[in-house]
Amino acid sequence: MSLFGIGGTKKISSELTLGDKTVQVPKLTPVKWKELFEVVDRLPHLFFTVLSTNGQDDFVATLVAAINLAMDEVVKIVAVLSGLDKDYVQENVGTDEIVEFLIAVVEKNRLQSVAKNLRSLLPKSTQ
Repeated sequence: MSLFGIGGTKKISSELTLGDKTVQVPKLTPVKWKELFEVVDRLPHLFFTVLSTNGQDDFVATLVAAINLAMDEVVKIVAVLSGLDKDYVQENVGTDEIVEFLIAVVEKNRLQSVAKNLRSLLPKSTQ
């Protein structure tokens, strides 16, 4: 499975390196979701905007804009999901590692499919 054409058919890794630490790619349980949303302000909207973006070029542009707008919140999210200290993530983890980690979390938890299914629950607008 690939996210917006990124990664091809590469197997999703259950472990990644952030800085010099190896972390598990977490399963997003209801408890983890609650922890996650306690540390974010504007990212839920940006998160679903990125997930709903079609095409690799649009995805990359949307992701870069979202990261620029909310890097502090992205760092908090990575800290919560990885179990690492926020200051460690901010000072030792590269942007490429952050993006790779977040993509792995999205793919492992099939969040693209989850977003699509959630959209199908919304009432259809009348024209």
